[in-house]
Amino acid sequence: MKKITARIAAGIIISALLCSCGGTPPAQTAAGTAADTTNSAVTAESEAATSGTEAPNMTEAPAEELSDREKIIKRSLVSVGNTERFRRVFAKAAAGEEITVAYIGGSITEGYTLKPEECWAKLTYDYLCEKYPAAKINYVNGGMSGTPSSLGVVRVERDILAPFGDPDIVFVEFAVNDSKDQLCRESYESLVRRFLALDSAPAVGLLFMCTDNGYNCQEQQSAIGAHYGLPMISLNDGLTYAIDEGLMTWADYSNDGAHPNPEGAKLVAEMIEYFYRLVDSGENDAAAPAITDVSAVEPLYGDSYVNMHLLDTTNVTPVSVGEYLTDREMLGTFPNGWYRKGGENEGISFDLKFGSLFLVYHCNKNKKFGTAEIFVDGESAAEIVSNSNEGWNNPMPRFIKKFDSVGEHRVEVKMKEGEEGNYFGILCLGITD
Repeated sequence: MKKITARIAAGIIISALLCSCGGTPPAQTAAGTAADTTNSAVTAESEAATSGTEAPNMTEAPAEELSDREKIIKRSLVSVGNTERFRRVFAKAAAGEEITVAYIGGSITEGYTLKPEECWAKLTYDYLCEKYPAAKINYVNGGMSGTPSSLGVVRVERDILAPFGDPDIVFVEFAVNDSKDQLCRESYESLVRRFLALDSAPAVGLLFMCTDNGYNCQEQQSAIGAHYGLPMISLNDGLTYAIDEGLMTWADYSNDGAHPNPEGAKLVAEMIEYFYRLVDSGENDAAAPAITDVSAVEPLYGDSYVNMHLLDTTNVTPVSVGEYLTDREMLGTFPNGWYRKGGENEGISFDLKFGSLFLVYHCNKNKKFGTAEIFVDGESAAEIVSNSNEGWNNPMPRFIKKFDSVGEHRVEVKMKEGEEGNYFGILCLGITD
């Protein structure tokens, strides 16, 4: 979802908010800022944010005895999936061990329009801290405004894996930001498969949000979830039921067209907490087969981008930089890219070894933002128009090229003829090996 330009321009790094309960919070990193959550439960401020409607206990109540809110929450559970990985993580936490809970998605996950402590992700983290006070629980919020899963696969190492290592629990939320095309289908599945294959064998849950006009990508994403037997929770299903039955209005959930307000965020958190209690009950352990080796499972749509790596000035050196500069940040969320303000159009070149190539560029509705042409091994592979009517000073991923195998390639970025005097910003590259 779109963010206010001034927040990005100010250089606020929002791609990951990191903190931990039961231990000392980490220092600020390039991926995010540390929150002051230093005890084994939660701060008074967090407790105030989570007070109010207590998450209902529906594990034993007959359907006819459920309250309206309980019915809404129960409707949100698309599938319990296989709970083995979640039960294993909860056992670690109950034993006082350290675990990491991570969330990746767009502005809804980031908590746009909300205070950090009001975000649904933070509320579910607080719930675990209260439930397992002896454990040290790390929190990684990898939500980033306006970003689809095709950018999620590029930044997953930096924003999810780097802060504390492999997570123990991951929730994936891209139903509103994704498109209904093959690129997003394959990017989303690649992201899911990457998490499932991590050495930590994390518990993976899928969350499906929606906009006020009903848009989301739940159909394609839930097909992926069913393919891997994953738990799936749908705000879309619960809220649609509530509105159809006259139990809620959209305004009760959101103050705009997509983002939950504080009460809406509490509702989302209660949906996840309901699932957590089902895991504890053990009643659905055989709901789906366990995935022990994801490599033995054929992809549903594809997994070409499962081993994606982010490249920027911190880990790759161009063969030639031409007129491109690195003396300032273009965006706080991508502080280490290359940009040009004009010049002779020598371009910038990289020698890279990859199977697939993405380029993340700086997009804005600004006539000074130019159009670049991307060459791979001397042949034109893509044209990128960074001046877009839908741009708002945001990062934009662009698929460039996919080969049948990994190999060495020369990648060049030059301005299109007539665009030599314009700006172009390369925020990062994404490559698979």
